[in-house]
Amino acid sequence: MIPQPQFHGPIYCETGHPWMGMAEPVNTITNAAIIIAAYLAYRYVRKSKVPMTLDFVVLLFLLTAVGIGSTLWHGLRTHWALELDWMPGVAFLLVFTALWFRQLFGWAVGILAPILMVAAAVASVIFFWRYFDTLHDVSPNLRFTPAFATITMFAMVMVGATLRKYGKQAATQAMFIVACAIGAAVFRSIDLIVCPYFAVGTHFLWHLLLSTAACLGIVLMVRMKKASVVLQQA
Repeated sequence: MIPQPQFHGPIYCETGHPWMGMAEPVNTITNAAIIIAAYLAYRYVRKSKVPMTLDFVVLLFLLTAVGIGSTLWHGLRTHWALELDWMPGVAFLLVFTALWFRQLFGWAVGILAPILMVAAAVASVIFFWRYFDTLHDVSPNLRFTPAFATITMFAMVMVGATLRKYGKQAATQAMFIVACAIGAAVFRSIDLIVCPYFAVGTHFLWHLLLSTAACLGIVLMVRMKKASVVLQQA
């Protein structure tokens, strides 16, 4: 049964079905994947012998914060836990986008691109729901679909630029990262729709796929930095 929207914040199939003190048990437990992703990314950075620059420190810190915040949110569903859930997640997306664009085009574009991405994402949500508000009756979790589509378009620009600058192997990894993110967005969006058929829903796959994308994103950043050093020495 789809939970009724009397709860604070987003609702999922698991909302209203606590177990062992966790408001949403599967959604809570699967956040371990995010913590593990942060640890694996940290190990990769250290083993790669690239300097642990501020870029990596910030990304690893934010990814860890996402895992902790999301665990608290799905475990407790309090107002303050919701803030700890979405804020580091958005921050990670913006910082990663800035660093990826910077790696491809320099600092000016790196700063401007995430600002434009946020503006375009917000505008797309406002425009979409002004004309297609009836979809909210299907599932309130569909409200972010236009933003996901906008972010995907920016991501595809980065994939194309990665192909031109760093070659097919880097671009293939970049495309896999984007594919994981798209899959995560789809499963987050359809969670309430599948409740009658799959009781725990699909939100937990948002955690698993996004943590994979984030970890591989940091790995890609390391590889691009190493490749840039080679290009500069050539």
